[in-house]
This record gives sequence, structure tokens and C-alpha cells, in this order.
Amino acid sequence: MRVAMMLYAGFQLLEVSGPMDVFHQANRLWGGAFYEQHLVGPSPGPVSCSNGTEVRTTECLSDVLTPFDIVVVPGSPVVGPSLEHAALVNWLGGAGRSARKLASVSNGAFLLARAGLADRRRVTTHSRDAQRLASENPLVHVVTHKGYLKDRNLYSSSGVDAGIHLALSLVKEDLGDEIVGSIAKALLTRRLGR
Repeated sequence: MRVAMMLYAGFQLLEVSGPMDVFHQANRLWGGAFYEQHLVGPSPGPVSCSNGTEVRTTECLSDVLTPFDIVVVPGSPVVGPSLEHAALVNWLGGAGRSARKLASVSNGAFLLARAGLADRRRVTTHSRDAQRLASENPLVHVVTHKGYLKDRNLYSSSGVDAGIHLALSLVKEDLGDEIVGSIAKALLTRRLGR
């Protein structure tokens, strides 16, 4: 299953690395590469995230030829004007429509909404961004106080922790409860230092 983790200037690294760890653990427990992860950015080379770390893309938007099964759009500490990240929004508006599942972490929902992929859908985001998301995108039904939710093939989450739960729900649909339980236990144990 091809998974695109979308990178753009200023994205929140934890909102990419959390779901990636879930998919990695799923592969380990599955015993093979069930999820083939791709770091897709606007151009070849490194992309600077919000904390200054540079993450190298594995694919460039203009070079993607094969559709993805899952597209994950992380958020950013600051959501800029609607013209920001136009190349990614344009790509999502075209190629993103062919994905089996679309997912946003936190205010990555803005980018999906700007691409028209959240119209007439229920979406959640970080509480600080909910009102702005609703006012800028009147066709999007913004739901507050939900960790994550699913509306047909559109998944959204309110933040970093909820992004991990969102990724677990995607894996659960594909591989079942037993693998998801093992992943959750492994990640929680590491997080608590046990």
C-alpha cells in the first residue's frame, strides 16, 4: 500500500513522524512492507520543518506517476494565507482525488479544504484553528472537540497524539485489531519509558 507523507515548508515534524512510526510498526508486525512510505515534497531535496530540521523528500510532486493509496497531510504551527503552498494544494486537488484514503493531522485540514477535498465533509482540526477553518471554507463542516474522525475516505485529527490514533485507525481497517493493539502497546510503552 503506497503512503504519501506530504512535506512543505514549515510542516510539524511530529505530525509526520508519529504516523510514520505507526506504519513502520505495522510493517514489522506484518513481516513485510505492507505500507510503502514516501516523503513527497514540492521539489527534490530537503524541506525545512517548523523546528528547523530538514527532511529529504523521496519524491517530488511533479514526478509522482503512480497514485497513492493513502495521502497524509501534516499541519504547521502557523497556518498562512490561502495562497501559501499552492503547488501542494494544486497537486492535492488533482492527484489527491485518486487516493483511496486522505488524512490530515491538525491544521493540515486547511490544505485539504483549499484543494476542495473536504467540501461537504465533516473534518476536525486543532481547536485554535477550527473557527478560521470554518469561516474560510464554508462548504466544510468543522467538528470541534473530536480527537479524530472519519467521513467516508477522509480522515482528520486534532493534533499530534490524535494523528497517531488516526494512523492506528487506518492500520486497523487494513490489518485488524490484533496488529493495532500490538502497535499501540509498543508505542505507548516506549513513550512512557517502560
